[in-house]
Amino acid sequence: FRKAAEEEINSLYKVIDEANLTKMDLESQIESLKEELGFLSRSYEEDVKVLYKQLAGSELEQMGVPIGTGLDDILETIRIHWEKDVEKNRAEAGALLQAKQQAEMARMAQTQEEKLAAALRLELHNTSCQVQSLQAETESLRALKRGLENTLHDAKHWHDIELQNLGAVVSRLEAELREMRSEAEQQQQAREHLPA
Repeated sequence: FRKAAEEEINSLYKVIDEANLTKMDLESQIESLKEELGFLSRSYEEDVKVLYKQLAGSELEQMGVPIGTGLDDILETIRIHWEKDVEKNRAEAGALLQAKQQAEMARMAQTQEEKLAAALRLELHNTSCQVQSLQAETESLRALKRGLENTLHDAKHWHDIELQNLGAVVSRLEAELREMRSEAEQQQQAREHLPA
């Protein structure tokens, strides 16, 4: 029973260790998600800044192309001029849409982070309760183990005393037996020396 109790205690320690590892893993996942969210937010802000720069690009002073310019450069100049005109017409609508999208993404990100934080708090609470319960059970098992050890010690003590008593009895009986044998031998010798 003592061995079973020790095995049960070791098993409870393993459960506590696993609960701590689970807690650390959840915290690590939360930190990783926060970092990913920060990266996405920064990337989104950079994309918006680039778009605003494109919308506010310098005005083309003229469409004339210098002599000797290649066909690719001419086409590129025309493309830039055309895209600039298109973007100017859509600047206000695009900026408003981007602002709304950014606000919505920020709100959703905050909501998701709050959900994750709430889930983590709940998990930590449950884990803490489990650890406290396991600690209480462990203390009970330790008390039981101490009781069994004391009982075993007492039993061994009384067993040693009993063995000592039995040893004394055996020694006394052996002495009596030797004495009886000696007397029997003396009587036998006396009978042998009697005249026939």
